[in-house]
Amino acid sequence: MSLFSEEFFQGALLGLFVVATLCQMAFILTAWRWFPAAQTAKPKQYWGTHEGVSVVICARNEARNLRLFLPEILAQQYAGDWEVLVVDDDSSDETYSVLLEYQALAPRLHVLRVTEKHHPGKKQALSEGIKAARFDCILLTDADCVPTSAHWLQHMVQPLADHSGTEIVLGYGPMQDTSQGGFLENWARFETAFVATQYTTFALAGLPYMGVGRNLAFRKAIFDRVDGFSTHTHIASGDDDLLVNATATRFNTACCLHPDAFVFSSGKKTWRSWLQQKRRHLMAGVAYKPLHQMLLGMLALSHTLHFFLLFVLLGFHIGTKTALFLWLSRSILLLFLFRKSFSTLREPGLLSLFPIYDALLAVYYGAFVPITLIGKKTHSWK
Repeated sequence: MSLFSEEFFQGALLGLFVVATLCQMAFILTAWRWFPAAQTAKPKQYWGTHEGVSVVICARNEARNLRLFLPEILAQQYAGDWEVLVVDDDSSDETYSVLLEYQALAPRLHVLRVTEKHHPGKKQALSEGIKAARFDCILLTDADCVPTSAHWLQHMVQPLADHSGTEIVLGYGPMQDTSQGGFLENWARFETAFVATQYTTFALAGLPYMGVGRNLAFRKAIFDRVDGFSTHTHIASGDDDLLVNATATRFNTACCLHPDAFVFSSGKKTWRSWLQQKRRHLMAGVAYKPLHQMLLGMLALSHTLHFFLLFVLLGFHIGTKTALFLWLSRSILLLFLFRKSFSTLREPGLLSLFPIYDALLAVYYGAFVPITLIGKKTHSWK
């Protein structure tokens, strides 16, 4: 009886590992099919949209970043009418005075100021900015972000004109590569690219579930359709992904991964600030639609189980050949996927590091995520 129980237990472990690994491989193959290849420039003479666009930015204590990056926003080349609307979200530094300086020099820049906050996070300020926008087409970015080209605005809003039913355009916001090569910087770049690969794949496969507010275009109608952020104002984060999660469908969502449409963001300088950022993102995730939570949870769990059970099986010499074969098969498929996605996302320097970061993702999903979800909630965005 004891021998049977041991064999049964070993078989169950191996079977669970096989299921988890096959789940991972199914997603990798799906991502390989749907994730687009690197895009090339579209000749300007074929650009067809000249509709009005409102670029909306929230800024809280961003005086330095506004001096660095706001001129790049204002220098966008776009044939239609457009404006830049920056909301000072109750800053305590020189943010407002810096904005007034630029407003005096740039007629298309408009400044709002929020001095009384009624909800955590930036949703109140962002909501006021969207409501004050002159145009139906809204393009979001952050004060610490800089576009990769002067055609960022044009590329991001073009899909809205190409297809009349498109209401949301998901863009990419990579972390800046400072060439310092620090572990935190490389990890943040990898995790950002991995998340972009995942949400882009889901969107192109017909299940859009999130976008990033540092590079997101949408029509104001979708904001009004769900009464803005009213259903989740109590959550400090989620001004971007929860809006997309509530309104995006397979029919109204497009992706723009042209390299001229990327928006670089300054990465966090310390592990503490990075962890705080991840906590905010994860707390928004618990408000996703049940189907999205189930699918994302299944991917995270299978990722964790793949590595955890691999070490258990190898450590106890259970199905060693089968375990190594499936691990190698998944790794090869993942290598081809990352080679494609990192090329599209202009992150080739990460490819050689993927085996290490792939394993660390399992630790992130298995340890950090559960601790965050049951731990202390984050109520601020700065």
